[in-house]
Amino acid sequence: MTPGRQCLDTAEGVLIALRHCTVDEAFREMIRAAQHHQVPLFTLADALVTAASGKADCANTAARGAVLAEWGTLLRR
Repeated sequence: MTPGRQCLDTAEGVLIALRHCTVDEAFREMIRAAQHHQVPLFTLADALVTAASGKADCANTAARGAVLAEWGTLLRR
């Protein structure tokens, strides 16, 4: 398994925990968010995992902004 795929799986797990949704729903939500914010999917996944781990720094500011716009309120809980 590639590091990008592992990160994507972890990001799906984050959304499953936050939203109580299925893997397919989490994947579709990330696809929609990546397209909406024009951020590559793996970059968005990395930013989501970084934010969920409590780290403020993210290499891609657009991805960090997308994560906060989409899931910021859930991550603050």
